[in-house]
Amino acid sequence: MTLSCPPVREMLETLVGIDTTSSGSNLAAVDLVESWLESVPGVRRQRILDATGQKANLIAWAGPEVDATREGLIVSGHLDCVPVEAQGWTSDPFVVREQSGRLYGRGVCDMKGFDAIAINAFAQVAPRATRPLVLMLSYDEEVGSHGIARMAEQLEPSALPQEALIGEPTSGQIMPLHKGHLRLTLNSQGKNAHTAFPRDGMNAIEPLAEAAVRLAALRRTFEHEGGPNADRFPEAPFLVLTVALIEGGSAINVVPDTARLGVGIRLLPGIDPEEVECRVREHLATLLGENLWMTRDALSPPMPEHADMHLRMLLQSMDVSLAPHGAPFGTDGGMLFEKLGVKSLLWGPGSIQNAHQPDEWIELRDLAQMECDLPLVLGRLVG
Repeated sequence: MTLSCPPVREMLETLVGIDTTSSGSNLAAVDLVESWLESVPGVRRQRILDATGQKANLIAWAGPEVDATREGLIVSGHLDCVPVEAQGWTSDPFVVREQSGRLYGRGVCDMKGFDAIAINAFAQVAPRATRPLVLMLSYDEEVGSHGIARMAEQLEPSALPQEALIGEPTSGQIMPLHKGHLRLTLNSQGKNAHTAFPRDGMNAIEPLAEAAVRLAALRRTFEHEGGPNADRFPEAPFLVLTVALIEGGSAINVVPDTARLGVGIRLLPGIDPEEVECRVREHLATLLGENLWMTRDALSPPMPEHADMHLRMLLQSMDVSLAPHGAPFGTDGGMLFEKLGVKSLLWGPGSIQNAHQPDEWIELRDLAQMECDLPLVLGRLVG
């Protein structure tokens, strides 16, 4: 069914009303956005599904085909959100609530607010685009940019413009680079036994406890070392290693037979993730073996800075401020550059400090400003 593109506020409320937590499907949201775009003349759409068929990237093209120059622009967002369970929300997270000049709801800030604005701006500019304009809405950004990685398996870089605007919350500033995130898991295998007979079992938790101590020492080493672009991240000018998760055991009187420990490492732009993973392995070398092994769960690469972007120069000419620092969080921008050669910057409404929180919120005035500015930017770049 084709639906005309509704106002931004209505789109946002409808998108928030669809639970797109990364662990579930996003197809209901993709169906809805496609139904809105069907009414826009000259738009070509493509879905790229994950291996299960339960999640999809949605890509919409307008204007001429991308040529060898790769001129044009990608407007990029993601549809997935972080979970709401055990967060202590004071209202239904999937119903947008307005109070004191703010909107509350899961994803209003990160990043369905921008998604709604981007869809609206794309629909306005698409019919008159004289250069390639692409709207890209990904899945699983929150858990490692798996949607962009999947996209790179099915699209050639030449199919896309070489510049992207990613509307993550930056308080309306241009963020030209960001850290990456490497996620590792240590898996420990033991043997069950009654704790009254400890020699009959092998404790799976104890090796992880020693590993956690060693990882804490490596964390301190990273903090002293700094690294490339460290000065652009004043709050944490180093690789941030966090022992973030430890699970194991079934009862206080049973020797645990399995356990796992989750580690996250925030990577500076310019750092080789492979080298970092090798250092972790070397630091744990005498512990790793048949019963304790390490796996990589995800890598969101850092996003390097590209000072020569046409988009950046345009935004600065419009007096959009350039942040003196980089974003300490990851986005799809790192994966877009690594896999598809797309140069990106971040520019979006709202503050990242309000994202992922109970009672997530965004200022109405921030949304209104971006709703006004984005069509102008797209019009000047591709109109």
